[in-house]
Amino acid sequence: MRLLRRAGQGVNKGLLITDVRLVDERSDFRGDLYIKGGLIRAVGVNLRIPGANVLSGEGRTLLPAFVDLHAHFRDPGYPEKEGIGSGSAAAVHGGYTTVAVMANTAPVCDRPEVALYMRVEAEKAGLIELYAMGAITRGLAGEELSDMEALAPHVWAFSDDGFGVQRTDMILRAFQRAATLGRPIAEHSEYLGIDDPALAEELMVNRDTFLSRRIGAALHVEHVSSAGSVKLIAAAKRAGTRVTCEVTPHHLCLEPGYTVNPPLVTEKTRDRLIVALASGEIDAVATDHAPHTAVDKNRGAPGISGIETAFSLLYTQLVRSGRLDLPTLVRAMATRPAQILGLNKGSLGIGRDGDVVLVEEGEEFTVTTDWLLSRGKNTPLLGERLRGRVWATVHRGEVVYLDGKLRGKVVG
Repeated sequence: MRLLRRAGQGVNKGLLITDVRLVDERSDFRGDLYIKGGLIRAVGVNLRIPGANVLSGEGRTLLPAFVDLHAHFRDPGYPEKEGIGSGSAAAVHGGYTTVAVMANTAPVCDRPEVALYMRVEAEKAGLIELYAMGAITRGLAGEELSDMEALAPHVWAFSDDGFGVQRTDMILRAFQRAATLGRPIAEHSEYLGIDDPALAEELMVNRDTFLSRRIGAALHVEHVSSAGSVKLIAAAKRAGTRVTCEVTPHHLCLEPGYTVNPPLVTEKTRDRLIVALASGEIDAVATDHAPHTAVDKNRGAPGISGIETAFSLLYTQLVRSGRLDLPTLVRAMATRPAQILGLNKGSLGIGRDGDVVLVEEGEEFTVTTDWLLSRGKNTPLLGERLRGRVWATVHRGEVVYLDGKLRGKVVG
């Protein structure tokens, strides 16, 4: 990382990032930013911090680092698809310093030791903060609740992602326990046996928003893909329901034809989702990063390896086209996800965590298998030219990724 000019040996004077365009949800100006002790300490023009380590942005754009509410790192259980180390590397390559990982591991994250394992492995990799999801039901089977009380101190929410909880009595009890424990229920909204994906989603969204409001529990709706679901969630919010929701980059940007769950949608639905994201009806963008081996993908496994391309895809297709402005994209990828997780991140304000990302707005690059750091190369974007390259990622004042190089050894 030779582009980082350091202060005297052994001196820890913080990190001064100079000559950048600073953009968050509320501000957009040219200047500098200083991080010390893991927090943003100063933001201004022509800052002078004697002895600070200096990273010259050389006119690049500085944003709050991204927060992913929904990713699959496949560890424990499927190291050929992804390890926590390789997933962490992919995350910082895409500008993420905080990632919530799903419970569909082997063993399933339905017991505290699995969540603890994930956290320890992320700490070994030393690149990101990892927040585990605990399973709603044992083994994700939908028949018996997990030990939610034991899991609660180690997870940020409960989800059977990949499987909507089909039994109403089961999800009712899960909401009741989650409300007592102060944790959200995060649902993959899909009733099985219904051929219309939008209807399958909307029926479960309708059920769960009702239960959330009735019980007073928090609900997070994962990967919304239906205009009808957006209407139901907006109505629930107006009624005072504690509900948030996310949309994926691929549901906003990609044509049908690549296998994901829920399926990719028509242009009309994509347009409605984009409008809802711009208005704030949809709270956040989450990647649903789902790495697979080539063999599994060829067998029809649903999912896209997307954490590395999320920002650049959205920037290329939506910001450069004028569908979204950059502060709105920052709100969706950093500010609101951080708020949903209850973190001191997501803005460039003084006192916030020193998690930032520098991007080259005009830099065009090609997505290739060699470019991807994830073990999962399953993306329809291979060979595509994108703009908005992530140049550097900073976690609590430490440069963890810079111009193609990772800090330290990545485990996994």
